[in-house]
Amino acid sequence: MKIVSMTFLNASSVAALHIDGINTGFISSLGIDFVTALYEAIAEDKNSFGFVAIENEKVLGFIAFTTNLKSLYKTVIVKKGFKFIFLLAGKIFSPKIVRKIIETLFYPNRIKKMNLPSAELLSIVVAKEGQGKGIAKQLVNTGFEECSKRNIDRVKVLVGADNEPANNLYLKCGFSPAGQIENHGVKSNIYIAKTNK
Repeated sequence: MKIVSMTFLNASSVAALHIDGINTGFISSLGIDFVTALYEAIAEDKNSFGFVAIENEKVLGFIAFTTNLKSLYKTVIVKKGFKFIFLLAGKIFSPKIVRKIIETLFYPNRIKKMNLPSAELLSIVVAKEGQGKGIAKQLVNTGFEECSKRNIDRVKVLVGADNEPANNLYLKCGFSPAGQIENHGVKSNIYIAKTNK
């Protein structure tokens, strides 16, 4: 098993893992094409990065970070805005979806008031067949090494308060509780970790 940088070419595999592993999340509800385009944008954004765990040419896990979510959203809107509008065309007539999109776009401003680090661990998923092998911990450590190279000393992550496995993972990886926020009607825990442990 090897861990390598996430690229545009990994985006569809990463998106499929995201939808399978975070199947109750709002982003997953927007469909495989949208999620693939999102990870393509993350892979191409100079302020964002990710890593994939690959075994026998298969992506077994991934992790994605951004140094600044607001900047990532601006990049997505400026460079890929038309593509995302096209991919969302069938969904934007739903008031519920529109409300959640607006809430997502304003999330960086809401969380800014909490005096948290701007860098964020956006998502991490390990395929079922890769679980129990320490892949998630390796991905987090590799992500922290990249953060340190970019002079990022602290990073935050949000996770559903009722997602016990994910909460346990972050605590094992050195994250400390830093508060809670409600996002899309779900209570989420906020954790912060030092990347240069």
